[in-house]
Amino acid sequence: MMKRRSQAMMLCVLVLSLVTNAAAETLVIPGSGNPEYVLDQLAKAFNSRQKRHQVVIPETIGTAGAVRAVTDGTATLARVGRPLKEAELAGGVLYCPLGRDPVVFVGGAGVSVGTVTMDQMLDIYTGKLTNWRELGGNPGTIRAIGREVTDASRQAIGRGVAVFADLKLHEGVKVVHLDSQMIELLDRFPNSVGFLNRSALSAAKTKLVYITLDSMGLNVETLESGRYPFWIEFGLIYKERTLTEAGREFLDFVNSPEGKDILRMHGVMPVASMHVTTRAGQ
Repeated sequence: MMKRRSQAMMLCVLVLSLVTNAAAETLVIPGSGNPEYVLDQLAKAFNSRQKRHQVVIPETIGTAGAVRAVTDGTATLARVGRPLKEAELAGGVLYCPLGRDPVVFVGGAGVSVGTVTMDQMLDIYTGKLTNWRELGGNPGTIRAIGREVTDASRQAIGRGVAVFADLKLHEGVKVVHLDSQMIELLDRFPNSVGFLNRSALSAAKTKLVYITLDSMGLNVETLESGRYPFWIEFGLIYKERTLTEAGREFLDFVNSPEGKDILRMHGVMPVASMHVTTRAGQ
């Protein structure tokens, strides 16, 4: 009798172990490079607080790639660098905004200029200003780094300064396609200048220099009031019917006070409620 009970208990433990392991999930969240760094920080915090699920933030495949992944079912949760368009929300795709992240101009570690006018910044990108000495800084050739016209950061600046969106960049401007490439060049060249959403810049290995435009200050007040005009909104997308338990738990964590504190710590202004989702037609 004792032997049968022992065997039954061992069987129960084995079944329970199999059920627990079956419920565990590695949740891969592909998509845009804009929220990549801050979502990686959220994933690390989530992973350290529970051991059943693991969230992985891979290298960027872009917002378009995120939409494709959720639409065709290769991903249950993905990240986007902007609110979705009406056509992208078709087929039951839901968009959960995470927050607004200011887009800033930033120089390499050797840049000694802290404030310029927008006209001067335009002159840098059109090749009219080529040395930091012309802006009152230490002598050094300006290495300008730009993005393609479809980039979310460039479009954000273009919403505030329309000419920047379609500006014909000087041939000397190095145009990159990934946030990681922008950061790599800012790190490599001390006299460089570029632009990117602020949370992504946390991945830099050198101490970058924030460049203020005119008297435009960047702080919580100016971002909340809308006086700081350059920002992107990023979020997560999924389909309700295919969202897994790990996905729901990660969404809950991001929306928790701890998750929002992590967003704020990296300069992102969280939305009032991340779970206000958007469907096509709503």
